[in-house]
Amino acid sequence: MNGGMAMEVRFSFDRVAETVGLIARHPDYPGKDRVIASCFEEVEELAKAGRITAEQRETLREILGVGGRSSC
Repeated sequence: MNGGMAMEVRFSFDRVAETVGLIARHPDYPGKDRVIASCFEEVEELAKAGRITAEQRETLREILGVGGRSSC
């Protein structure tokens, strides 16, 4: 790789789902609700940008505990 070239980061839904799951399952701590809300917002942004499918979006929402809700 050329030193001046940025490394391309490939999107991995499995990696995102794993990370979201770790966050959602983490024991409660002050501010966890804000982190979950931020994850939810990022999931929505990924969906709007077309980087994840509607099915993947719902999977991530379910992991976060917001599946089936119209808003967070």
